[in-house]
Amino acid sequence: MKFLKLVTTAALAINLASVAHAITPNASAPKGGVFNYNFDAEPESLHPIMGGDVYNTYFNNYVHDSMCAHDFNTWAYTPRLAEKWEVGKDGLSFTFFLRKDAYFHNGENVTAEDVKASLDAIREPKHQAFNVIPYYEKIAKAEVVDKYTIKFTASEKYFQNLTSLCDMTILPKSVYGNVDKSVKMQKEAIGAGPYMLTKYDKGQSITVKRNDKWYGWNVPALKGWYNFDQINFRFTKDDNILVERLKKGDIDYAEFKSTDTFLKATGKPFKPKTVSQKFIGLAVKNEMPKSYGYIGFNFKDPILADKNVRLAFAHLVNREEMNKKFAENLNDLATSPVAIHTAQSPDNKPIEFSPTKAKDLLTKAGWTDADKNGILEKTINGKKTELKLTFIYANKDSEKQWTIVKEDCKKAGIEIELKLLEWNTFIKNVDERQMQLWAMGWGGGDVEGDPKQLWHSSAAVKGGSNYGSYANPEVDKLIDEGRQELDVKKRNAIFKKVYGLIADDVPYVFLFNRKYEYYGMSNKVKSPGDTFKYDFGFRTWWAATK
Repeated sequence: MKFLKLVTTAALAINLASVAHAITPNASAPKGGVFNYNFDAEPESLHPIMGGDVYNTYFNNYVHDSMCAHDFNTWAYTPRLAEKWEVGKDGLSFTFFLRKDAYFHNGENVTAEDVKASLDAIREPKHQAFNVIPYYEKIAKAEVVDKYTIKFTASEKYFQNLTSLCDMTILPKSVYGNVDKSVKMQKEAIGAGPYMLTKYDKGQSITVKRNDKWYGWNVPALKGWYNFDQINFRFTKDDNILVERLKKGDIDYAEFKSTDTFLKATGKPFKPKTVSQKFIGLAVKNEMPKSYGYIGFNFKDPILADKNVRLAFAHLVNREEMNKKFAENLNDLATSPVAIHTAQSPDNKPIEFSPTKAKDLLTKAGWTDADKNGILEKTINGKKTELKLTFIYANKDSEKQWTIVKEDCKKAGIEIELKLLEWNTFIKNVDERQMQLWAMGWGGGDVEGDPKQLWHSSAAVKGGSNYGSYANPEVDKLIDEGRQELDVKKRNAIFKKVYGLIADDVPYVFLFNRKYEYYGMSNKVKSPGDTFKYDFGFRTWWAATK
């Protein structure tokens, strides 16, 4: 299980690119050196349970560890803290056998008690991990068999029971088991991973250094992984500054979140690989879990509770123009929460840009410009209400897209106030449902996701990921049914229907599907290849010179 994580809205894709092929870590890669890793925003929290954005995940990948990890070429699980595991014949029991040489950063041995406590910590209400809890709700019992063996029993079948347990971040019971202490550790981290937190420079960077006691250094299968002595996570919120840092050689790795930024860095016309003096820009095609951007609607807002208004707004988002102007027509228009042309993508068509259809829908919903001031109005709950909406976002570079939306809405009688917020302030507003429209993205999920985290009505709570308070009883029922279906083809059919119903309800304006992924790497680092099948593989890179 890789649950979905928040990302700043970044829209857009690229053209012909390097295609993933079977590459493997370089077991002889030299150790040492410093790796400067770009974050587009500062993590809202470093807490391994309470943190909800993708930057938290990126950090956790270095500092924390799990019982199993995905192979980047097959997506099959490989041993990490657990040397092996067994699944009962009934498919409801899961026994993990821990290695005995794993230690937390505080020197404590990793034991079955810590594994059990890690699940308890997820379920602790004060940790507000409602975005994660759905993945563990079928795990009814955790039994410590002995110091290094733990057995989990599920109450019923769920297609991600094993996945969820394998991916669970294992934490020291002595630290995160003390909930009153744990909830205060928003800028601290004690894990069992290959790196230890050494410095947090607020607003600037996070530094982690090699954990010499990590068991993985002595595991043959992990040779070639985590080759740097130090990782600096540097925060760069402005795309123009990011490009300059790459050109100066100040950043060793950055994922480009938009075609526009990629072209700023590499120049036009588009090329799949650009070698410059300080860095290489790469466009690659792989099968890593895909992210997407969206504009969300708050269903609790009396204006946006009306589907006619949401659909009208969607008809005023000129994705075709954005795609042409900022992405050289290199994107597909999204139709639902899953990428088009995939096993679970519904048959819905893209919502076209059509001011005429928007006008008809608003008229149907009772919106008129009675006082001829250019803004539509309507009586809602006995009160005259003008069609004014506040639109919040956290990515400055995306503002040019939202300005297009604002102008087209103005022509249709909708007044949009664009409001750029700092990332952590933005997340606070969204989590507390203090918004009408918001632009954001989802990324970092699994190859096959579970729609419950985002779309089930039970997730519409503080700490949950259903920020718009979307609710459809039929969708809830089908999600519950699909999660229990272990036959992949049958589950695909159920979730395909789920995503079609969601798209029909217009809870988001789904923006674009990226066909390709792209990044920049400095000439101070080397890699075993352009991309693995399911990941760029930058955790296998090494220093060109120490």
